[in-house]
Amino acid sequence: MILLIFVRKGCCICDTLKHNLKNINFENFTTDLFLEEIDIDRVDLYQDKYKKYNYEVPVLAIKKEKSNEICELPRVPPRLKESQLKNWLEKKIKNL
Repeated sequence: MILLIFVRKGCCICDTLKHNLKNINFENFTTDLFLEEIDIDRVDLYQDKYKKYNYEVPVLAIKKEKSNEICELPRVPPRLKESQLKNWLEKKIKNL
């Protein structure tokens, strides 16, 4: 599975979440998980399907590799520390 993070450059909340995600060891998850960042302001990506994230960044979603289905995760509490974020992610992914 791919963990998508929709972000905007210059967004301090996005930067903090990206930093915390990059410090998580995804190899210990129950499923293989890879992080992919999508900047919603990039001209080549700013399509109708990303416009809905315009005022919502950062947004996390799971993309299932076999079906290419994208499941949005609930909004991440911004004050979660790295270990709390890891636990939160594992719980949300397990419920998909």
